[in-house]
Amino acid sequence: MVDYLAELHYKFKMWPETLFVAIGIVDRFLSISLDFDKDDLQCLGITAFHIAGKYEEIYPPDLKTILKFTNHVSTGPEVLQMEFQVLMTLQYEVTFPSIYRFIERFARLAQMNERQVMLATYIAETALLDCSLAKELPSKVAACCIYSV
Repeated sequence: MVDYLAELHYKFKMWPETLFVAIGIVDRFLSISLDFDKDDLQCLGITAFHIAGKYEEIYPPDLKTILKFTNHVSTGPEVLQMEFQVLMTLQYEVTFPSIYRFIERFARLAQMNERQVMLATYIAETALLDCSLAKELPSKVAACCIYSV
């Protein structure tokens, strides 16, 4: 699902932070929700992407446009119902420090050039694929990404 969200993120040319927030929403929701059905996982990803877009982007894509690019695997009402469920489960707390924000800060402190920051961001994006890193602090993962460059 992370690959799927990364493709959507790339198609819509969104800010890098949006991808990290969407993955964070999915991780936090799945860690809290114990009775989640695996069949709704793609709907959850689209919903998290939609929430993150509304939260991070200046002009987020509307839900109809997102659903066109997803081959209509979910309907608008399903996504809106899932959005309600996600926001209620997370108690509307979609603000959290992400790996990307820590990388920005650490890179400024380390006086890294643009190429080094891009490499650290790439490493952070590949770290999103590893489920075992979801339990680690975002600052720790970001520090490892910066250190590995």
